[in-house]
Amino acid sequence: MNESNGSMELYLRAHTEEIINNWLSKIYENEKAYTSFVYSPRYKDELRADSEQTADLIISYFTGKNAFFEKLDKWLDNMYARRMENEVPLPEVITTLDKLRREFVTAVSDFCIENDEVSKYDFFSSMAMVNHGFDRINEAFSAMYYNDIVKHLEQQHLLIEEISTPVISITDKLAILPLMGRVDRERAEKLSEITASKCVKFGVEQLCIDLSGITYFDDALGEMLNNLVTVLRLLGVEAFISGIQPKMAQQINRVDLNLSIQAYHSLKAVLQDQTRTI
Repeated sequence: MNESNGSMELYLRAHTEEIINNWLSKIYENEKAYTSFVYSPRYKDELRADSEQTADLIISYFTGKNAFFEKLDKWLDNMYARRMENEVPLPEVITTLDKLRREFVTAVSDFCIENDEVSKYDFFSSMAMVNHGFDRINEAFSAMYYNDIVKHLEQQHLLIEEISTPVISITDKLAILPLMGRVDRERAEKLSEITASKCVKFGVEQLCIDLSGITYFDDALGEMLNNLVTVLRLLGVEAFISGIQPKMAQQINRVDLNLSIQAYHSLKAVLQDQTRTI
């Protein structure tokens, strides 16, 4: 660390309380602009503690990049966990960090104005350190936020797929898979995979695939049914279908699909037949 950086670090540490007070006043004068309660004056002490940790992190940049990055991970562990726990929107996090950035920029400018011996190079170097520090914080925080959002969306997608493939147990041996809407090739692949897995999990011996809620029968759905029936047969599960209406029967005929599977007009017919069998 050179002499200029050392002097700047000492100055910023000596003026940290002033920097934070100025930052807090800017936060509270625009309180209505924030949706998260963490920026409410009643949580001022917690917010001050967070800003002190952020200020210490930024100032450590003047000691050296290694010192900064060593503290960055600890800062992220604490700050990210608190912001996510309290569901603080990312734009509000970035906005408040940028307000703190401005206070640091002002402090660096004040130091350079008060000290005539500070060169233009030292001034621009100090400004760059402050901005680089805040940029690294924003990048690291945003990356973690993005990864969590992607993970959350993936979990939601899996949940939707799970819900959209409801294998419903009717008896100890019989279950029903009611299909709804239109089945494209991507959905067909997931349907086959999840259905087979659920049949094994629930110990299903017979599965009725009900098509009453299907809006259109095409090649994708036909291939899915053939593949699913084949897979289920290999797993020891007998499959049959129900709910084929006249229009759907014509569509099946048009796609030239040979469904080698027992078919029923309705779920009622399935249950009546299976009850007689039992």
